[in-house]
Order: sequence, then structure tokens, then C-alpha cells
Amino acid sequence: MSFTGTVKLDGVPEHQRNELLQEIEKMQMHNSSKTYNEMVEQCFNDCVKTFRSSTLSEAESKCVNSCAAKFIKLGRRAGYRYQEATYTQGAGAPPKT
Repeated sequence: MSFTGTVKLDGVPEHQRNELLQEIEKMQMHNSSKTYNEMVEQCFNDCVKTFRSSTLSEAESKCVNSCAAKFIKLGRRAGYRYQEATYTQGAGAPPKT
């Protein structure tokens, strides 16, 4: 999902528009990195219980995979809800997903 779909840039001069879009892209990358790091930290803390081996046990591996999948599904669902709210406020019906 891109912010450019919800930000009105009609009256913005071309050079400022490009700068704005670059800043938005930086913010999106920062937010993506932050979300990824939060997922890694949370799943690690929830799933890794011992440090006796340099590899994950089978149970730890399954836990990490399940945790990451849930985190991704939650993020996707939150994104859909945000889109619905944005379209409800603006242009009408939300897109079909």
C-alpha cells in the first residue's frame, strides 16, 4: 500500500512533489524496518527459551514460523482496515481484496 494514493498532490509543484514522494518512501522504509524488527524481537522472546544450541529446536522453529505468520496476517488485516476507513471517508466503496 502506498501513501501516494491518499495524499493529494494536485497543487504541489513538480520539484516539491518529487521531494515529498522521496520523503514518503523513506518513511515507508523506516516503518517497514521498524515493524520487521518488532516482529523478530517479539517472536524471539516468545519462542526461544534456551541457548544450549546454536540452532533452533524443532519446537522453537515451529513457534517462530507461527509467530511470524500471525504477525504478517495481523499487519495485512490492519492494512485492509485502514484502506476501508480511508475509502469510506473519501471516494466511496473500498477495493475488493
